Amino acid sequence: MERHVHMARFATALPILLLLTQRASGHEAWLLTPTEIEDLSSAAIPPLFRSQIWLGLAAAIAFAVTLVALRLEPFIAIAEKRFIAPFWKKYGDIGPLVLRLGLATMLLLGASGGLPRHGTSAWSVPTFLVPDMQLVNVTGADTLIVVQFAIGVLLVAGLFTRACGIALVALSLVGPVIFGPVFWSYSPHFAAPGLILIALGAGRFSCDAVFNLDSADRLVAPYRQILWRMSHILIGAGFIYLGLAFKLMQPTLLIAILEHGDMPTFGVPMPIIALVMTGVEILCGALLIAGRLVRPVALAILGAITFLAIVLGETPLFHANLYGALFCIVLAGRCIPIAHGVTRFQSARAV
Repeated sequence: MERHVHMARFATALPILLLLTQRASGHEAWLLTPTEIEDLSSAAIPPLFRSQIWLGLAAAIAFAVTLVALRLEPFIAIAEKRFIAPFWKKYGDIGPLVLRLGLATMLLLGASGGLPRHGTSAWSVPTFLVPDMQLVNVTGADTLIVVQFAIGVLLVAGLFTRACGIALVALSLVGPVIFGPVFWSYSPHFAAPGLILIALGAGRFSCDAVFNLDSADRLVAPYRQILWRMSHILIGAGFIYLGLAFKLMQPTLLIAILEHGDMPTFGVPMPIIALVMTGVEILCGALLIAGRLVRPVALAILGAITFLAIVLGETPLFHANLYGALFCIVLAGRCIPIAHGVTRFQSARAV
């Protein structure tokens, strides 16, 4: 299994290296107009992000914080067992349910134009998975709208859930074909929820469970742990790429959305806040790829995107795919039961 994990890490790291030279899209494109993005992309980068000394110091601090956190991992794992245990046994029921409903909401609203980017009227332009991938003058747009709508309905019903997971992975790969390299910044964060659905199934309140339709569970069982780890690796790789390609290489975009949202700075210069956010995103992504401190990292990301959603006045539905996937990680942790609640790793460190 470890061999498969190493191969998956390499497979997710390679696109990051290739795509850093691409002008990509991201969360900033949902809250800024295309004109603003064009102007800010050509604007001067803050001196803090051009200084090798300050960037090196920031990297050293991040490395030190990581080492301390890893040293505390056994103690954190004990706390996880104490506070997560009452919910952990329900991860296979509650987690997929939350993930299904979050994904379904995004797909249905996107297909109907109800989740637009900034500057676009609601219900006017259907989108593909995310707000800025607008299905205008796109070949096969009607088919993509129908496919998204159909998957959304099936996910709400919890019907053929694993097939929907496979379809979601396929859509994450179709996106770059239709919209170009710009879509690779989104692909990992939709492929990962798809893998989680394949690994866990539908969960509670699903047609699959009620009518015993999930005959694929036995086929998936030998690969469940691999799928689970691959989902972590993809989510982590996605955050590292977003942190490097946008927040580090184009910090003016991040600073602009923070200023638009009147984020309280408490006297701290905005470039420093942007650099801290960049470091946190990259660090969290690296820990997820490594499979270390996955629950605290998932909680930290959930807290961060929730805080930003409140401060920036955006809808949490922009990140419903990540809310569902990270919620599953918080419940289940690094590894999931193989059968009857027995895990592959029994030590507190691996919980």
